[in-house]
Amino acid sequence: MSYRSPNELPRIHRWAGLSGVGTAIVFLAGNALWGFEQPDPGASGPELLGFYGDLSGRIVAGALLSLVSIAIFLVFASALRSVLIELEKDELLANVAFGGALLGLAAGLGAETINMAAALRAADGELTESLAQALFEISYVLGYNAAGIGIGMLAIATAAVALRTTALLPRWLAVIGLALGVALLTPLSQYVLGPSFLFLLALSALLLRGSAAADAGAPA
Repeated sequence: MSYRSPNELPRIHRWAGLSGVGTAIVFLAGNALWGFEQPDPGASGPELLGFYGDLSGRIVAGALLSLVSIAIFLVFASALRSVLIELEKDELLANVAFGGALLGLAAGLGAETINMAAALRAADGELTESLAQALFEISYVLGYNAAGIGIGMLAIATAAVALRTTALLPRWLAVIGLALGVALLTPLSQYVLGPSFLFLLALSALLLRGSAAADAGAPA
C-alpha cells in the first residue's frame, strides 16, 4: 500500500482522519472517568445506588465528553462516506457505513443521556433502587447491544471497501475489521465495543497518511 505526502492529502481525507482520532480520544477520556467502576449487568439496586451516588459527578462529566465525541463522530461518518464513494465509485457500501454510523450515534446518544439522568437523580437524592436498575439496564443495552449493531455495520462496510479496492486499510487489518464488525452484531458486542475504538484510531491514522488518497483515482 502506497501513501501520498500530507501536502497532497485531499481535505475530506484530513477531515475524516482528524475527526476519527478526535472521536476516539474524547470518548475514551470520558469513559475513563467512571467506566472502570461500572457494575456488571444485573447488579442489585443497592449496588447501583452506591455506584451512581458515589460517582455522580464523574458520570455526568464523562457523559458530557461522550456527547461531544458523538458530535465529532458525525463529522467522521460524513467524511468517511465521501471517501468510500471516492474509492468504490459506488454509493452502496458507503451508505451502509453511514447508516450504521447513524444507528450507533442514536443508540449512544440514548445510552449516555439515560446514564447521565440516573447520575443527576442520584446527586439530588431522588434515585430509587428500582429506577436505578431500570435506567442502568436500558443504558447498558443501548450502549453495547444496540450501538454494536450500528458500529458493526460501519466496520463491515468499511472493511469490505478496503478489501475490494486494496486501499484504505492493509488486508490483514481489513480482515480484522470485518471480524470485529460481525462480532459487534452479536452479544459479544459488550466485549469488543471497546477494542473497536482501536480500529477507529488505526483507520483514522491511515487516512491521515493518505491510505485512501493513494488509490482514489484508480478504477474500482
